Amino acid sequence: MLRWLYCPSSQAVGFAARNTLASLIALAAALWMELDSPQWAVATVWSVAQVRRGESMSKARWRIVGTMVGAIAAVAFIAAFPQQAWLFFPAVAAWIGLCSFLATFSVNFRSYAFVLAGYTCSIIAVAAASQPDNVFFIAVSRATYIVLGVVCEAAMALLFAHNLASRARATMLTRVEDVLHRLASLLREIVLHDRDTLAHAGEFSNMMVSVHHGIEFPAIEMGRHSHAGDHARAVFANISIMVTRLVGLSGSTERAELSRDPLLLETRGRLLQLCDRLVSCRLQRDMLETLHGHVTHLRAVFQDRARHETDETRRITHGVLDAAMTDLATAIGHCQAIFTPPPHDRFRFRLPGHRDLRLAFHNGLRGAIAILGAGLIYEVTAWPGGMGFIAITTLVCGLFATRENPVVGTVRFLSGAVWSAVAAGCLDLWIVPYLSDYEELAFVLGIFLFVGGLAKYNPGTAGAAAAYGLLMPNLLMPGNQLRIDEVTFLNTALHTVLAVGLSVLVFRLVLPFDARDERIRYGAHIRTELRGLCIVPLPPSPQWWIGSSVDRIGRLVRHAAQAGDRTATGDIRQTLLLSAVGLNILLLRQLKRQQRHEASRTLTQLMRALARYRPVSRRGIALVSVARRRVLLMLRQEPENMWLLRILGCLDGIGRTAATCLAQSSAGQK
Repeated sequence: MLRWLYCPSSQAVGFAARNTLASLIALAAALWMELDSPQWAVATVWSVAQVRRGESMSKARWRIVGTMVGAIAAVAFIAAFPQQAWLFFPAVAAWIGLCSFLATFSVNFRSYAFVLAGYTCSIIAVAAASQPDNVFFIAVSRATYIVLGVVCEAAMALLFAHNLASRARATMLTRVEDVLHRLASLLREIVLHDRDTLAHAGEFSNMMVSVHHGIEFPAIEMGRHSHAGDHARAVFANISIMVTRLVGLSGSTERAELSRDPLLLETRGRLLQLCDRLVSCRLQRDMLETLHGHVTHLRAVFQDRARHETDETRRITHGVLDAAMTDLATAIGHCQAIFTPPPHDRFRFRLPGHRDLRLAFHNGLRGAIAILGAGLIYEVTAWPGGMGFIAITTLVCGLFATRENPVVGTVRFLSGAVWSAVAAGCLDLWIVPYLSDYEELAFVLGIFLFVGGLAKYNPGTAGAAAAYGLLMPNLLMPGNQLRIDEVTFLNTALHTVLAVGLSVLVFRLVLPFDARDERIRYGAHIRTELRGLCIVPLPPSPQWWIGSSVDRIGRLVRHAAQAGDRTATGDIRQTLLLSAVGLNILLLRQLKRQQRHEASRTLTQLMRALARYRPVSRRGIALVSVARRRVLLMLRQEPENMWLLRILGCLDGIGRTAATCLAQSSAGQK
């Protein structure tokens, strides 16, 4: 368990040494400038410090933005409610709730900016409550700490960053290759009709979400002139659409029928060859060109069979495979653009995620209740350390409010707070009183910070180390003319640990998160969305639907893994099938807009009926079957009309996935 401490990797040592040196430089600069709370400069360094340089750059930028907004809000609240505690605390609580609410709708460190605007306002306003005339100077001082810590961390990181752009490009290529290799495994399971295909498709969606969120940081390291991140996101979008198409197709041919049909057997063999090529694929010029040529050839073969086959089942199957190969060819084209950027590349692409209004409301309400509770405790007890108690409560609630499952990690953060109190106590009570100059303090403090850096680099202890790096400097409280006595330290440590404990209780007792309820709510929400997709005047793009669906599926997989819930597989499969239904509905609406045909009227009637009776219902499946028979009669009259064939493929996808979804729901209820 302590291998990260006594046998760290060279990367961990470099990370810890870099940030320890940056912290000591920031502390020295703050002491030289005679700032009143130099410990916040050290805490800023450890707050901004991330393993990847791109993460640090993004977090530093958004930290400055959030600090400035929070400082302005603090000045406004102090000016609006001087000496009015029962107006001041509800106003701050409402601000924290609003920031947590908005942060839930953002990803990565953009959400961190909203959170920071919330707890920076609280920290400045609480510090200025007893001296409101000085609120402007306190706000400027707080902003100075933040900028100082960010600048020191960035300057030190630049000294340790070598070939940053080339390493970021290699990282991005590796992640895209991993996606292609996982796609090969999933495609093989789909072709062979593996029973665990849907479960593995859910895991694949979770991987896609994590890679999609993480691709932003290598893109930042590569610079604004590069659009490799946009191409990578386009790769993920097209691959996700392809997988969702094939999930809808996977039940179209039974094993017995497949074993008797030589043409479908030959098609399966071609797809398995494609899987072998994807497994060995590397993002290199020759291999990408060869793979693109192979996919293009498969697309031409499937298109020819869809056009000239006489059997309708074969035609529909090969029509869907033709569309899937088009998606894959587009994805490989974007892979080539990552490896060899085209001249004057201006490509932009964003893959949206799920926006959960209820989760955002709960996060905001938890934060507001925590601040109101802390303020009530302070007003009732007149606790001398009550203002610090409120500030730390705000900080911890803000940090955890934007998490999908805010309960996860709170206990580790509490343990990190306890360890920060122990470390600061050793320094304040036993070591610092015997030091006479900054060099001695830097040497001793550097040892404690270095250990915290090693812990933050290790994934198993990163949560506790985040609290350690953030709270330990605040408990240490170094200063030019200040040394902490035992009473002051114990009071400060007490209100710090109790504030973290109150935040943990709030997240566990106020609107507690339940993964099973979340899965049920997601399923009901998607079913409601499906009805809206049928009749909304301006339907979203398939990329928007896939981005939102993949994000939801990834969350369900992560929640189940965090809770150790093995019964979640059925709900994840249901969500994946519902996503396939939604994709086919959007594709049908796109096809309906392409031509004026008798089939367009049939599709219009179908969409209105599905919006009324729900796509995933027995009546909805019957309506889809009736529309399919009508379109099939039209295709027999116009056998060369590929547009009608694509419509049939979408109708078959809706009917099959909806029937499978109903069957699994019935089996789960039994």
